[in-house]
Amino acid sequence: MKTITIDELLTWAFVHELPKGGGVEGLDNPHSAWRSLQASSWGKITGFGELGALIDGGRKDYENFWLEQGEPHEDAVTVGREAAALARCDVVIPAGWNALADWPDTQGLAELHVARAVDRYGKRSREQRGEGIVSLVVGTAILGREPDWIAEPSKIRLAERAGRPAWFVMKRVTDENGQTFDIEVHGYDERAKRPASGAYRKFEFSTDPGGDIMGRLDYQIWVAALRRLESELATQLTAHRLVFSDRSMTPWLDADRPGVWLADRAAAGHVKKTASVR
Repeated sequence: MKTITIDELLTWAFVHELPKGGGVEGLDNPHSAWRSLQASSWGKITGFGELGALIDGGRKDYENFWLEQGEPHEDAVTVGREAAALARCDVVIPAGWNALADWPDTQGLAELHVARAVDRYGKRSREQRGEGIVSLVVGTAILGREPDWIAEPSKIRLAERAGRPAWFVMKRVTDENGQTFDIEVHGYDERAKRPASGAYRKFEFSTDPGGDIMGRLDYQIWVAALRRLESELATQLTAHRLVFSDRSMTPWLDADRPGVWLADRAAAGHVKKTASVR
């Protein structure tokens, strides 16, 4: 048996074995071993272009699927089946999860942006989140690199708009149901050329850290997916022996800390998100 890491196993499966049957289009062709596994495993064939790994799709008439490429290795089929099954998982993000815990004190700004990013991610459908897990695993296997988790701290400055100081003021409004609440609005009186009564300034990041936060979320989802695949595949392979990885969930910190994890959809809805994770 060949001793191999999960990264090497995935690259071997998705670069050399699972494209078989797809001719020159490889994985992108609906007749490839991978697309067949996807269709049978979760009933949906997604566009491979979203992975950003297909350089030139060539013709799209799929007339070349007959090219003789042989059958994919049994272990590769097993890998593909378990990778496709990741679409049935959901990502559990524990309460207190802070993707920017290595940044200097930001007076709550980092936590605010992390909360917003988590909220946006949670608004994706379960199907989109599941497909995203599979895309991460397949895309990184093909490209041969892990998701980018580098996030240089953004500078803090007083808020500006169009290069001018930004002012804010709280305004009480009443909705159509008669409910009153306060909202933050533009606080500069353009006619009087001065801040409105009660207006204030506040701090903001000089650059939006949203992309960095999502990059670190993707990284942790990827690590969680690899750990799940390691566990599922350990006893199923016939010609390969897995060496379990000690990859950190938080390489941006001095020590490995817990992060997100994957749960079956049926179980994910019952998980109580109370853990505090930095």
